[in-house]
Amino acid sequence: MVGTPRLVAAAMALLLANLPSGKLDVVGVVVQANHASLGTREVAEGTTIYDGDRLSTAAEGTLRVMIGEAMVDLRKESSATVREAAQGTKQEFAVELESGMATLSVTAANAGEIVACGAHVRPVSQVRGVVRVQVLGARELLVYAQRGAAQVAYRSETETIPEGKAYRVLLNPEDDGGAQGPVAKRPVHAARSLILVAVLVAAGVSVPLAWKGLESPDRP
Repeated sequence: MVGTPRLVAAAMALLLANLPSGKLDVVGVVVQANHASLGTREVAEGTTIYDGDRLSTAAEGTLRVMIGEAMVDLRKESSATVREAAQGTKQEFAVELESGMATLSVTAANAGEIVACGAHVRPVSQVRGVVRVQVLGARELLVYAQRGAAQVAYRSETETIPEGKAYRVLLNPEDDGGAQGPVAKRPVHAARSLILVAVLVAAGVSVPLAWKGLESPDRP
């Protein structure tokens, strides 16, 4: 049956979520894979993901990993490394996004974050939070708080993106001569290393389509 592998994978992920911290360094399990790789080999549904595993997708590829009650989705031409960092009774993890786009869905029981270009992005919803992060350049991200608010932390600065809003996140923008467009968070008395610029997300249009055509200053 087509659905059997996915049901088995989901059951494995729930079991792994209850393992004692540090045991086997298991992070999660693949529940959906299409033109995706684990390291240098092709990955399939049911594959166990360990701390430090590098995941990637080819053109038109997709990948979904279940980590307890949390989910991580990689879009096409994306790459990321999954890290486990247990804290107390919560299963903490981090997705180190190197390129492309990732969607993170977490719960209070399985907290996690996306780390990209040195910035830490995490949903802050008390129930289930969903955030999407796209790498646009060496110092630029696009962050969409799809469900619940999202928190962006970089160096000593922290900003919160309201639910349903999308922002370009500029890191060390003074190196590029400042940001262009409607700036939501702008330095007043001193230069800042974290600036958010509002991006319009039209109602009824999916986020990838809304983002299409937006280019980094490094790629005019």
